[in-house]
Parts: sequence; C-alpha cells; structure tokens
Amino acid sequence: MDAPRAPRPARETGSRFPSASPWPRTDALFPPLDADARQALECLPEALHKIWPLNAAHRRSLPEDVAALSRLLTTERRDLRRPYWSSPAFVSAYLYYFLPWNLLRLTRLLAALPLPDPRALAPEDGEALLLDAGSGPLSLPLALWLARPQWREAPVRVLALDSAARPPELGKALFASWGACLGWKTWPVRTAQGPLESLARQAAPLLAGKGGAQRCRPWLVTAANVLNELRPGRKGGGGRQAWDEEPEDGEGAEVAPQGPLAERLDSLLDAFAPLLFRHNGAEPENAPESGASPALLFVEPGTRLGGNTIMRLRDLALEGGLAALAPCPHNAACPLLAGQGGRTWCHFTFDSRDAPDWLLRLSTEAGLAKSGLSLAPLLLGAAAEPEAVPVAAPGREKTLPARVLSAPFAVPGLAGRVRYACTAEGLMLLEDAEALASGDRLPVRLMPDAPRDAKSRARIIRSPRAHVSAKP
Repeated sequence: MDAPRAPRPARETGSRFPSASPWPRTDALFPPLDADARQALECLPEALHKIWPLNAAHRRSLPEDVAALSRLLTTERRDLRRPYWSSPAFVSAYLYYFLPWNLLRLTRLLAALPLPDPRALAPEDGEALLLDAGSGPLSLPLALWLARPQWREAPVRVLALDSAARPPELGKALFASWGACLGWKTWPVRTAQGPLESLARQAAPLLAGKGGAQRCRPWLVTAANVLNELRPGRKGGGGRQAWDEEPEDGEGAEVAPQGPLAERLDSLLDAFAPLLFRHNGAEPENAPESGASPALLFVEPGTRLGGNTIMRLRDLALEGGLAALAPCPHNAACPLLAGQGGRTWCHFTFDSRDAPDWLLRLSTEAGLAKSGLSLAPLLLGAAAEPEAVPVAAPGREKTLPARVLSAPFAVPGLAGRVRYACTAEGLMLLEDAEALASGDRLPVRLMPDAPRDAKSRARIIRSPRAHVSAKP
C-alpha cells in the first residue's frame, strides 16, 4: 500500500493552532503541567546538585558532555563498549539533560492516563506496589509523583529494577533530595538489580510482607524506554547487542523480522503476568473489594522503532487476554499494524512549552534544542466484559470514540487541514482538524456513505461545520 498522503510527522506547537475548533470538546492525552509540577522542574537542579554536584569545570563542559552522550546513544551507538554510567561526565549529562526531558514527557502523559488509584488497591495496613522495570534513575516513578499530587500521600512503595545497580540508587537519592527541596512527601523505594524478566521474583518478598515490610499488592507495572533491550540485532563492540536509535524526527531503521522480537515480547508479558492476575500468591488475601485491578504501562520513544514495537506488543497482549486501556480508543485490530496507514507507526507528538528555562538553555548550548516531543505509550489491564460495538440501523450514522494520531496536513478537496484518527473501524481522516492536537480523544460521527481517501483508504469524517451548514 502507498504511504499516507501526509509527509513525515511534523513537530507541533500550540501557538500554530487557531483558537476556535469546529470539533466537540476533547480529552487531551498530554495536558499542560500544573503550576506545582512546573515549579518542581525549575527546582530540579538544586536537588540534583545535592546528590551529584558539578564544579565550575564540570558546568562548563556539561553542554559538550550532553552532545557526546547523545551521539553515543544514537549515531555512534556501536562505540558503546561499556555502560555509560561508569563515566562521571556521562552521568552528569544524563542527570542534568536526559532525565529532565524524560520527566517532562512522562509527566505530561501520566497526568491524563486512566491509571488505577493506588488507594483502592493497597491492602489494609499495607501498600500499593509500583514495579518499575528497567528503571534507570527512577524516571517514571518520579514523573508519576509529579503528575498525580493526589497520590503523594497514598500508601505506595516503589520497587525499581535495573540491570545496573548505580542508576536506581542515584534515582532513589534524587527522590529524597527533591522531596526535601519541595517539602513534599515521597514514596519509599527499594532497588534491585537484574533483567526485566526477574521483576515478579524480585517483588515476591514485598508481596508476601517478608522481612518486616508491610504487605504489598501490585498496583502498576511500568517499563519506559526499555523494550529496545529485547531487540535481536548485530553484535556491537564489547559483545553488546547493537541497537540503532532513531533521531527524534522518526526517520531511521526498519522494524526487525517478526519472529525473534515477538518471542521476546511474549516472554516479557508472561513474566509480568503473575503481577496482574490472581495466581502464584501474588494477590493478598485481604485485598480490598474495590473492583480496581493492577495495570501494565509501557512507554517507548515516538520513533518508528518504538512505535512499531508498541503496536506489536499490543497485538500480543490482546491475543493473550489483556485489554488496551489507553491510548487506544478500542480493542479491535490495530489499523496501522494491518498496514492501513502505509509505513507510518503509532506515536504522538506534543509541544515542549513546559520545559524549564534552564533546560532549554542547556539544550541550545548542546546543539539539541527541541521544538517538540514524542512518545509511543500503551496501558494494558485485565480484560473486562467485551466491548459493545456501536450498532446503527441500516443507512444511519453511528458515533465512535477516536484518537487523533497525526500532525495536520492539507488534502485537496477537503475542508481545512486534516488529521488521521484511530477508531475501532479503522483510520479516519478528520476534516478541518488543525485545532485538535495529537493524542486528543473525541467522538466522531461515521456516516454510512462516508467516502474513503483514495490514497490511505481512511474513511473521511466531514467537519462538524458541514453538518451545521447543512441544516435548514
């Protein structure tokens, strides 16, 4: 199939969009940071300085170190012969540049996702357990703590698992330092070292309440920016597996063959399963009857590699009995995985307006200024009752939930600038959609005679203005 008519995904900034929209009110996937979160990011260097201080020489070399680490993680990854956490210069670069950008991305996302409430999952006199696989310096737990102020006082414990011992320990120290700077309560953290697949085993003592710890119940299992570790590939220097990260504009390597990656993804889902379902002793006897259940969250870069990996993981998860809770607006087959969108992939882009001034300055000095950010997230949970498929009488319209996927672009003959959106009935092309944002969720009215775009075969959803103007 031909590629969609749109060019490669463009970076979006809110200032480009007109203020008026013909579409109904939408639910944003990336709401702006609240004032507390913005202030916390402004204060982050103070907390970082307490755990990893920079002298004058280190401050001067920081932009150069950031640029060097960026090259090592992307275009020069084959030169990565030892973990970059063993280099003090690269630790500085990661903590003062890569970690803050990851926090900004994740905090915007986590503020809106339909996550279960830890207070509903914590057992009586126990704690809800956040299990973060491939945790690094606790990027995702820190972002969740920023994004959900109502949960900072909740009985939550974090288990941070990573293949290297140093990053989670630095993250744990930063959590305490940052909380002290802000005067906010933090969650207790236990760190562990091991592969992703060992998460359930590492969690077992906490779930059983051994060693004097309070008994925990699984709340949220997370893995951010780690699925690349599962990819088969050529051997790089030092026996490491080579993985060619793509630049943030999404151009780069193609997806690996179906077999080996699918097997690794399936094995990972199997390894996490005891933390999501009632077996193997993972469920405390005194668990509350709240109807809440644990969830599993994966977040990958919004590159072609990251987006395609998430799409294939979703397919395996649904096949194994899980449900896609977000951002997917349905649990039908993924239209992009089926090839309807041509060679595109599932990801979302949003602006960088909430970045603190100090981070913007450092990015510019390092030659890595950002106009936008992108992510490919997937929230999974236990499957509930089968979804009700909208049924309309013959010849009548029906309303479907849709998730906006693309940047706006022009199509001759269609009103305004259009965007692609995902629905249970495949891709839709929304007219007059520039005022929408990537990731917005909204209802769309599918007419029985809706035409298809000649190139992408997406059904065309006319602008609501057209419906209004058609009324007598």
